[in-house]
Amino acid sequence: MYIRGENVFTEKNIPKLIILTPIVTIIILFIVILYYFIKSQNDYFLKESHLLEQEYINKQKVVLQNEVSGIFDYINYHKKLMIKNIKKDMELQMQAFINLLEEQTNDEKYMQYINQNVNARTDFLIYDKKKLLKNTSVFFNMNNLISFQKNMKTKKQSFIFVDETDLYLFKYLKNKDIIIILKKDIFYNMDDLKYSIARWVEFIRFGPNNYFWIHSNTNKLIAHPYRQEDINKDDTHLKDGKGTFYIQQNIKLAMKNHQGNFSEYYWNKPKEKEKIKKLSFVKLYKEWNWVIGTGIYMDEIQKVIITKKKRLEEKIDKYIEVTIGITILLLLFMSFLSVMVSQKINKTFKGYQDKVHKKELKLKDLNQNLHSKIALALKEAQEKDRAMLHQSRLARMGKMLNMISHQWRQPLSQLAGIMMELETTVAFKKANNQFVLSCASDATKIIQFMSLTIDDFKNFFKPEKNKEFFYVSKACNEAVSLIKDSLINENIRLHLDIKNDKRIKGYEREYAQVILNFLVNAKDALLSKKIKDAHITLSIDTKDKRSIVSVKDNAQGIKEEHMDLIFEPYFSTKKAQGTGLGLYMAKMIIETNMQGKLSVHNDEDGAVFKIVI
Repeated sequence: MYIRGENVFTEKNIPKLIILTPIVTIIILFIVILYYFIKSQNDYFLKESHLLEQEYINKQKVVLQNEVSGIFDYINYHKKLMIKNIKKDMELQMQAFINLLEEQTNDEKYMQYINQNVNARTDFLIYDKKKLLKNTSVFFNMNNLISFQKNMKTKKQSFIFVDETDLYLFKYLKNKDIIIILKKDIFYNMDDLKYSIARWVEFIRFGPNNYFWIHSNTNKLIAHPYRQEDINKDDTHLKDGKGTFYIQQNIKLAMKNHQGNFSEYYWNKPKEKEKIKKLSFVKLYKEWNWVIGTGIYMDEIQKVIITKKKRLEEKIDKYIEVTIGITILLLLFMSFLSVMVSQKINKTFKGYQDKVHKKELKLKDLNQNLHSKIALALKEAQEKDRAMLHQSRLARMGKMLNMISHQWRQPLSQLAGIMMELETTVAFKKANNQFVLSCASDATKIIQFMSLTIDDFKNFFKPEKNKEFFYVSKACNEAVSLIKDSLINENIRLHLDIKNDKRIKGYEREYAQVILNFLVNAKDALLSKKIKDAHITLSIDTKDKRSIVSVKDNAQGIKEEHMDLIFEPYFSTKKAQGTGLGLYMAKMIIETNMQGKLSVHNDEDGAVFKIVI
């Protein structure tokens, strides 16, 4: 980091950075945390505001439902009370009629009494032995009689209410075996009750602008505190402030769900002209086909919600202020603590600076002698490398001389035989010029063969400078040709298995030297362990476009404790006759010079060396 061309992280500026960095970090951290805290509180406020609004509206809906349910309870109570009083009157009338019939036994007398005791709203009927005595102008449903007759042995008396207008009292007189039916027309009683309830509903309030209204299921207005002039008027085509036929809408909703339904439309408040959104609850009173409704104006709900939101906002603002105050105090405390700690660190840092300065002085003294020490170390390393190379050359020369000796053993034997034969022939004075020339020719051929052998070994161990393409099998055959006679002399069988040959790029003679090294090591291991039926397998194959060459013997393998050290320089299992450089050089040739992979493992018979390129 640079400021005006000057590096901030200099030794001079580090004390300032130690003090300022924690403070700046704390301030930035404080700003980030404060930002996300205020944002989270704002999100919380929006979420809570929405929940608060929904909760309050739901509460108002419950209030509307409860208010309409209260009207229903009031209607049911007064309706039951009226019917109860009518039933008492009917029982008194029935008892008076029964008293008059106690002394009469024929139908004519019964009819006489029926005609004498009926009036505009009351009729008496007598059923005797499956025969009904009644006034011809009186309509009567026989099904009601049959229903009572089935149960009259258990029920001596029963009331039946029909169509909210006719109330029947059935009475069975066992001593006369007749059924007396008293029919009461309560239409006008019910109509009076409806009228009184409708007028009562118009006076009920549960808020300054909250009232009730009643429509019939045919859209006729029955009760409304602010539309008295429209009572009994058809509101089918009445529209709200948005042009919606809201009366039809309310009636349909109430008819659709008898448990009640909510409706929204636009209507003016009492004594006002502006049309305001209103939330209403409507419910059908099925017995009278009344749709009773009430509602609340949404602006009143919004006023309450706004007040509640303002309180919530004030609460959250206060919470944020307290949090900010606490955070500022913590910031000041942390800054003070940071300054104190930074000063301690500065003091320690200066102490380290003094120590470093002293060390630097020592390093200067050391640096003055460093070049000479490095030069000495390089010289020692070079001498060590030269020694390794010299030892490697000597080892290879020893192997080469050993193999040359095996290669020359048979030609020398043949040459000795020619000399013995020539000497014998001369001794017995049977030699002639042709025989001498023939022996000289044979000897010359053998000497030429031995000379070519020397050239092969010399070229084989000659170093290469450039990489060239060569076939793996060719390099392996070159190595085999050098050691073949040596193996034959030691009674060791060599099996060359070429499955898939491959042309690779590298150093052919160095590759052949590695193969020769493996073959020599396998021969030495077999001889040192005196293995019977000793054999070596040289396998050439290709897999995944890579050449795989393995050299396997049956010399019982390498000890596990030597596995990790086998490729280390100067490590050898041949005791006095080993240099420990053969496998090390082989690994360098394959992995460093030819970018391949050299590995070793044991199988059930012996060691397996594998080259993958």
